[in-house]
Amino acid sequence: MSPCTRSAHVCFTPSFLQESGRSTVDGRGLIHCIGAVAITCCLFVSMTGAQESESKVAPQDAEDTSLFTDRVQPLLEAHCLECHSHAYDEAEGLLMLDSLAAMTAGGSRGPSLVAGKPEASLLFQALTYADTDLQMPPSEKLSEEDIEVFRSWIATGAKVPPSFQGSVATGGPQKSTAENHWAYQPLRSGEHATSAEVDAATGNPIDRIVSAKLETRGLQLSPRADSRTLLRRLSYDLTGLPPNLHQFAEFEASQLAGQDMLPTVDRLLASPQFGERWARHWMDVSRYADNKGYVFQEDREYAEAYKYRDWLVRSLNQDMPYDAFIRYQLAADLIPDASPADLPALGFLTLGRRFLNNKLDIIDDRLDVVTRGLMGMTVACARCHDHKYDPISQKDYYSLFAVFLNTDEPGGEPWPHRLADSEKERTAHVLLRGVPGNNGEVVSRRFVSLLNPSEVPFGEGSGRLDLARAIASPTNPLTARVLVNRVWMQLMGTPLVDTPSDFGTRSTEPEYLELLDSLAESFVANQWSIKQLIRHIVSSRTYQQSSLEIQPGKDVDPANRLYWRMNRKRLDFESLRDTLLKVTGNLDERLYGQAVPIDQLSGALRRTVYSYIDRQNLPSVFRTFDMASPDTHTPKRPQTSVPQQGLYLMNSDFIAEISLRLSEQPEFSDAEVDAAEKANRLFQQILGRAATEQEIQLAVELTEQAEQAAPAELAERWIYGYGPFDVSNATLQSFTRLPMFIAETWQGGAELPDAKLGWCKLSALGGHPGNSQEFAVVRRWVAPRSGTVSIRGNLNHPAAEGDGVRASLLSGGKLIEQWTALNQRMPTRAQGIDVEQGAVLDFVTDCISSPNHDSFEWKVAVQYREGTPKEFRSEAGVPQPPKTPMNPWALLVQALLTTNELAFVD
Repeated sequence: MSPCTRSAHVCFTPSFLQESGRSTVDGRGLIHCIGAVAITCCLFVSMTGAQESESKVAPQDAEDTSLFTDRVQPLLEAHCLECHSHAYDEAEGLLMLDSLAAMTAGGSRGPSLVAGKPEASLLFQALTYADTDLQMPPSEKLSEEDIEVFRSWIATGAKVPPSFQGSVATGGPQKSTAENHWAYQPLRSGEHATSAEVDAATGNPIDRIVSAKLETRGLQLSPRADSRTLLRRLSYDLTGLPPNLHQFAEFEASQLAGQDMLPTVDRLLASPQFGERWARHWMDVSRYADNKGYVFQEDREYAEAYKYRDWLVRSLNQDMPYDAFIRYQLAADLIPDASPADLPALGFLTLGRRFLNNKLDIIDDRLDVVTRGLMGMTVACARCHDHKYDPISQKDYYSLFAVFLNTDEPGGEPWPHRLADSEKERTAHVLLRGVPGNNGEVVSRRFVSLLNPSEVPFGEGSGRLDLARAIASPTNPLTARVLVNRVWMQLMGTPLVDTPSDFGTRSTEPEYLELLDSLAESFVANQWSIKQLIRHIVSSRTYQQSSLEIQPGKDVDPANRLYWRMNRKRLDFESLRDTLLKVTGNLDERLYGQAVPIDQLSGALRRTVYSYIDRQNLPSVFRTFDMASPDTHTPKRPQTSVPQQGLYLMNSDFIAEISLRLSEQPEFSDAEVDAAEKANRLFQQILGRAATEQEIQLAVELTEQAEQAAPAELAERWIYGYGPFDVSNATLQSFTRLPMFIAETWQGGAELPDAKLGWCKLSALGGHPGNSQEFAVVRRWVAPRSGTVSIRGNLNHPAAEGDGVRASLLSGGKLIEQWTALNQRMPTRAQGIDVEQGAVLDFVTDCISSPNHDSFEWKVAVQYREGTPKEFRSEAGVPQPPKTPMNPWALLVQALLTTNELAFVD
């Protein structure tokens, strides 16, 4: 088995350690050695084994059209139909590819398809780029795997389902209209589950619908996942955190005893972490951020934006009905019985980008997040003209635009809990071609005509509350379907409708439309309960399946569009980071509160949902791990596998620090504890299971070798500190490092003045002494070799007030030179100072008598007079906090944190 396909065991070997061992610049050392196979080969590889099996094109039966529907049709839609389709009125080279008949008829070059003969088919020739004058797609050649799919399909007879037979004149399926498009029809499954049926051990409608579809393809549901896998899946899906060793053991025992798993499901649904997990999903939909992005001449920050996030967490934990969830986010200020605690819900509208105060763009952004986020309608496409594909007119757009045109932000400052209807109604016009000032007809505030055929206008005020009620109406066929599809996507790994925020006529009818409608009907019947919907899905055998690829499923349906197995899922960024903190015992599980910068130590231990989202300068770690963009509504996140992900876990200070902290806990650092026992304890703590004998042996060997190869701590050249300065004999009584490093400055505490050290601080250019000679600031230089050095520099005290500062140069504790400056700049020079290797020169600055107005600049340079010329300049940079080298057990922790076993849900 190759390292890339291992997920059940840790992938590291002592031989690799021996071959690759080297120290890193920061002295942590050997991070590259421990678990390197796991990091560089296993981590974040999107299941290579699965990809290999999917790339094999299975043989077709005479009437089997699955190769076309599963592989060929998606490629045609992605790369061909935009230029070769009746539906989009395109006909490059007079060639249409949207039906078998059209392919066979061909275009200006003749037939594009000869069934059974790939090499004779112009379609296949174009894909191979064999003819320099016929290369399709023109932008980029398809992969060899995709070309092989076309070859196999043509060679086996180019079988297509009846719906794609078509004709030369009309092509394939016609452009959908409001009359025939599946998403605009009423819910129509005829079968849905009530709460009582969800509790039943058998007969889940999900399984009946999925099993029936699978039977038509000769498939069946896969075996149930083992109890360990199932608990891990449930815990991540419902709370975003892993189970611990005790919870694994308890669940496995209950399953062996034949007990129902629903009590565990209910426990997870009732946990406070449920709201944190599902709030983050909704924050993708609502394009949450803590600031406005690029703005000009206004505050970048959204005051109290975090209150919207906290409202989401509370509402989801309380299982607020989804229809109410919608109404509060659109019109909390207009709901008569709303409490002040519900007003932050308006952040759904207010926390978008500001677009340099362009109100038209701000309204367009709000209209887009409402229509795409809640109904899967791309209404914003009708801003400049009628929608090209969907039955949405420009008049529909400006009728909704009028709702937000008549909504104000009191005081002009967008807070997440501040919106109000305008006092005087503003007239809205259709803007011809979307150009401001190019007014067309006047429009009323109303719902889209597709869902409001009589075009009844909204009532008094802005119409936001009427809009919320129309969206959250049980008769609206889109709202429940869209939400159910989003929940299914989070739980099952892929959505039923491939385009979660576009249910328009360009969306493909889902394979399981009956299932989608069944879930939507059940959702509404159960009072729009998101928790009951989740409970219903996870109670199904479909959800509880194993994710292993088995025959005949991987040949008949390699993409798993029919859900004959569970999709294997990788941890998203939030779950991964929270897991790293949780299993190392560092996670701060407090609920709610202001956003924190997770790339700084002060906020680094909180759950990722509480991270500060800077819309303009999104931290690189978010982009590396596919975080949703806060600039716009995100239907579903991309999922990439790039080297930066593994390199972050290999080299980041954050991972090194939490690894070190865990290794220093008594149960892992006690010298009396056997090495094998320590290794086993780490496996139990991090992976929630005991280590195998082989893993223990490898871990012990690895730590022993790491101990032998541990690098020495790097020498420091400049050290910033403080100490008591005896003025009478010009001596420094003691030296202590300054404890806090903030914004390239060493100082006494997080806030100045510090309770103990007062104004003590030092930067590369200067600083400020403490409140007395007890707290003189000291820049210490450590000699790298023996020799004679000279000193040059400038001392500057710019303030006219105060009594100035005193600067003293000490070598070996003895005074060499001393200078005093008051509202002046003066040179500080000394020659012929003999130093031994490791000796120190102290540059001491004290306040004389009063600490007021004692900010100073003192830039110094130390230069050797003989040998290789070498100069050490203080302004070259402030020394960073010294980093504790990684001990061998911390390196083992880091290796475990970078395994596939931790990074994948299954």
